Amino acid sequence: MKTFLDIVKECDNFPYAEGGNDEEYRKAIEPLWRFFLPDDPEPHGFLIQSVVDRMPWTSSFNVDPLHKAIHLQKPAGRNDWQAACNEAIDDLLGLARSQNAFPLLGKKREEKFPIVGARFDIAIERSAISLFGIIGQGAHMTVYTRTSEGSYLFWIPRRSATKSTYPGMLDQAVAGGVAWGETPFKCIVREAGEEAALSEDLVRQKAVACGTVTWFNISDSRAGGEPGLMNPGVLFLYDLAVGPETVFRPVEDDIQSFQLMDTKEVANALRQGEFKPSCAAVMIDFFIRHGIITAESEASYVEMVSRLHRKLPFRTT
Repeated sequence: MKTFLDIVKECDNFPYAEGGNDEEYRKAIEPLWRFFLPDDPEPHGFLIQSVVDRMPWTSSFNVDPLHKAIHLQKPAGRNDWQAACNEAIDDLLGLARSQNAFPLLGKKREEKFPIVGARFDIAIERSAISLFGIIGQGAHMTVYTRTSEGSYLFWIPRRSATKSTYPGMLDQAVAGGVAWGETPFKCIVREAGEEAALSEDLVRQKAVACGTVTWFNISDSRAGGEPGLMNPGVLFLYDLAVGPETVFRPVEDDIQSFQLMDTKEVANALRQGEFKPSCAAVMIDFFIRHGIITAESEASYVEMVSRLHRKLPFRTT
């Protein structure tokens, strides 16, 4: 059985540069390549060596082995150079697919994620963000009912066994990636309708924004893509209390089933590793915010709270 701190560390598993881990951090960061955008001295992603070696870089990118840097070039002679940068990323990924450079990349998806912290409007196809190691953004909503005794009952979905990422694992009732041009709350409203058939009016009136959870994760085979990719991430959190008359049933094939679980059942599922790692972090954050996990009940309370709100390695604004 895992401890709650073990669970948080499984999601936030990139070494820290402090607390006596300097050498471990140096070994982890040294082989990574940095991804840069035009006219911007700060990097926006970390690429691993195997991705750099296999990516069919076009002339729009400058590959600098000396400094382990990939620079997206500002095209000459185009006033709409920002649009050209977006086109360059699309063209690169199209070429990578045509050459089957990354067999696990999958088919092209129209959904794009913004490159967080960029100084202009630029995005990358959702399935490819991990290849570039940029910050991924999502929005998750924990849905629960309070009993007459005041205890919590949570609506917990189980992901389909055929899903390409974290198949068969437990999730939040409502969760999704924040798409290009979308706010976190708009994402929650959209996903609530698509995944759980919740009315827009209910979500807009009752959902409560509860901050964020952040991490820096090195992906494993369960993530469905190339193993060992860098995944800094932020989730915008929401809580939604519903009445006992509300019953959840799967709307999409991505969800195998919904089950109503009490606090002890959720805690046991967390400790047994049944939750998708990021969703486990969200559940632990809920437990902390609502006083289910306290400093008195957990010796590692302070470290858990800190690890759930890690400073990310790239600009987030």
